[in-house]
Amino acid sequence: MHEFVTYQWSIVATIPPFSKPGFLVNQPVQLAAQASNGWVVGALNPATGLLDAQCAFFESNQLAISPLNQSFGSIEFVDTLTDAVLSGFLNALVQAVAEAGLVGLRLVHYPRIYAPSQTDRLLDKLLSRGFAIMGEQQNFYLEISEKSFIDGLHDSTKRRLRKSQRAGLVAQYWPNPDIDHVISFLENSRTAQGYALTMPPDALRHWLGTAPNDYLVFVVFDQNVIAALTVAVQMRADILYNFLPADNADYRLFSPTILLTECLYTYCQTRQIRLLDLGVSVDENRQPKPDLMRFKRNLGAKESGKMVFMKDATQLLPFSG
Repeated sequence: MHEFVTYQWSIVATIPPFSKPGFLVNQPVQLAAQASNGWVVGALNPATGLLDAQCAFFESNQLAISPLNQSFGSIEFVDTLTDAVLSGFLNALVQAVAEAGLVGLRLVHYPRIYAPSQTDRLLDKLLSRGFAIMGEQQNFYLEISEKSFIDGLHDSTKRRLRKSQRAGLVAQYWPNPDIDHVISFLENSRTAQGYALTMPPDALRHWLGTAPNDYLVFVVFDQNVIAALTVAVQMRADILYNFLPADNADYRLFSPTILLTECLYTYCQTRQIRLLDLGVSVDENRQPKPDLMRFKRNLGAKESGKMVFMKDATQLLPFSG
């Protein structure tokens, strides 16, 4: 019988690990980097001493949020978890939020394609408990197969890819990048477009230096000049997330981002990665960007919903179903 437990992570090492390979952003070391204080609620399997379900949340303006500053957090659980245990876990989660004196719970969920059956089960359970879907964005992704990258491209995109290849641009994985150069390139590119980096430079520098197997740099070179670059995150062994793509404005005529995406796709093929996550397509106000959506669709990308769930304090009560 599972035990429902709540931890505050002043001592991160005391939190049992998740029982399956989970998402990078929900690992304790990643959670602890978001804030010095937070909570983890889990369904502890006494037979293994591991968590079969987990959710970390943080306090922000008296609201419990998951995550604080990552692309998603939410609830992760093994696919063999029974409905009874999942229901008990959700009761424990909303009770932990209420006992923390917080006014509600906001969950930014992972794209459905990451874990379709778990997402569908969770959606049903949350809606039955009075959670509302506060927003849903379309997340774009490429399924990795034995087919070549070019097979999925729109004809116009194929022409642009060939143009960059004829110009002599070369895309590659950069295993030992110049971190300062990478960050400077990203900052300059985003600033020129009126955007801020979605991860603070110091945090990005930390992860590039301490977790090079999780935070990977891919680059398009024109000899010694960078035409495009991205930081990709190994979100799970079978999922690579194209996190921070950026390009050099002087090379946009050659669309080096297409060549960069081909490099990511080929990298995934060689490492049995099933999914290349291209992220959402929004502007600085989190509004949809039609041009970017069209660009990703022309890369052959499919769409998967990424939902945000919310429940206010008046409903943070146990539920029997």
